[in-house]
Amino acid sequence: MKRLLLIAALAACKTLPAPAAEQPAKPVAETPTPPPETTPVKSEVEPIRNVQTATPQDLTFPDEEFRVKQPVPGALRPFRLPAVKPFKLKNGILVYLVEQHALPLVSIDLNFDGGGVADPKGKEGLSGVCMGMLTEGTERLDKIQYAEALADVASSISTYAGDDSQGISLGSLTKHLDTTFSLFVETLQTPGFRASDFDRMIKRRIESVKQSKGNAGSVAGRVTGPVLYGIEHPYGTVVTEESLKAITLDDCKAYTTQWLKPGNARLFVVGDLTEQQIRALFEGGALAGWKGKATKAPVLPAPKGPKGRIFFVHVPNAAQSQVSMMHFGPKRTAPDYFANSMMASVFGGGFSSRINMNLREDKGYSYGARGGFGYSKEYGTFNASASVRTDSTYQTLLEIDREVKRLVKNEKPIEKDELEREKQGAILGLPGRFSTAQAALGQYRGLVYFGLPLDYYNTYVDKVGKVTEAQVKASAAKQLKPGQAIYLVVGDGNAPVIVRQDGKDVPYAKDGKALTLREALADLATRGDVGQGGLVELDTDGKPLR
Repeated sequence: MKRLLLIAALAACKTLPAPAAEQPAKPVAETPTPPPETTPVKSEVEPIRNVQTATPQDLTFPDEEFRVKQPVPGALRPFRLPAVKPFKLKNGILVYLVEQHALPLVSIDLNFDGGGVADPKGKEGLSGVCMGMLTEGTERLDKIQYAEALADVASSISTYAGDDSQGISLGSLTKHLDTTFSLFVETLQTPGFRASDFDRMIKRRIESVKQSKGNAGSVAGRVTGPVLYGIEHPYGTVVTEESLKAITLDDCKAYTTQWLKPGNARLFVVGDLTEQQIRALFEGGALAGWKGKATKAPVLPAPKGPKGRIFFVHVPNAAQSQVSMMHFGPKRTAPDYFANSMMASVFGGGFSSRINMNLREDKGYSYGARGGFGYSKEYGTFNASASVRTDSTYQTLLEIDREVKRLVKNEKPIEKDELEREKQGAILGLPGRFSTAQAALGQYRGLVYFGLPLDYYNTYVDKVGKVTEAQVKASAAKQLKPGQAIYLVVGDGNAPVIVRQDGKDVPYAKDGKALTLREALADLATRGDVGQGGLVELDTDGKPLR
């Protein structure tokens, strides 16, 4: 019955086109042939096709003149940010306020000295654990009650600990600021520090360390500091299972008492708040008697990395390898910063960068490769890295070295369109750095951290726009130092190796024997193709293997 009803319904539909005919379809623009009164049906499941479907050859596009040339972007507009208003509170806190009253939002970041550089030897990771404990609840509220109290007013309080700074951040709607700030004060002055929360955090971080040792990218992050600065340097320390087990709850109580003081702290505020309101919050109420200065951060010694040219960490059966080239570079405050930045962007700043086009698009070794300068308060570094197929690890190291040397020697000069692409990317991407109050707060915090002027971004567009090809050429010759670079390789040392010969990837063999990755790296270090210094094998904590 259903079959008969379906056939009858189809037969009654006179507007349907005929099924696919034997003759070719006519152009879309022509008037179609009227269908017959009834449409034969071959099968109840056979799709009905329209004979008027156009093929790609039938499609035509108008030849308007404007399509011939790519649209030209409009003139750049000056980038002007709200002024930063600095002032000092009675307890010594330096405040940097950016008033933005368009939205009822407030973002606050209270930043202190300390962080990883303050971790005592044998208890690496102390600052991270102690700052993390602050948001595990307060004396009045346990962890769940604390989280619920913030959720009730759609607010957030978070903590962080970096290499040389740490802090507490707050985000709130203006109408809920009083409630949120009360929780902020509790977090700072009366943290819960419950033994059960502490034990759980230590166990979780120990498991995280164990997990990180099975991934090439994570291992590279662990050992980069020891390789570059030396394992005794505060920037070269590594958090281990043993160092985490050595931390006690009393250590955290003492740490926060010692380091979280207002005397040399910095307060960054962006949003719907005035100086008068900030003073009322931090100079009155529960914080009226908050005084004192934190311990001074230790003076950093000169970096003293281990001797070697290629450093290798074996991760058995790693699906991919991590390859990095690194050396020290200019500071963030260097006068040629903008030329350095644009040169580094051409080399490895984005998808169209030279190193990514080489390793991803040309060779197919990696999903992505990047490179550029990184900065701390005291140091500048250059790093080029990629996560690559295991068998292409050795060749990747050679390609990174080759790309850097080509820039230094100007064998392939940076062209105008390459430079213009990176300049436009930097300029047009600048507003995105201030898209939220939290993002803007981070930018201002960076200015203070590096000692840059507070109106720095008002001249940013102009300074980027004036960078020339000659300046980036000079930057490459001056700042890239392949002769001083060290190479870090993390991967499966027993994996086979391929090399590039005559445009093809072939197994790497020496004296008729196919070499493993470990053997190939040892041979490369012995030859000195990327510099003298030899091969040093490390464990996953950055310590040399004997």
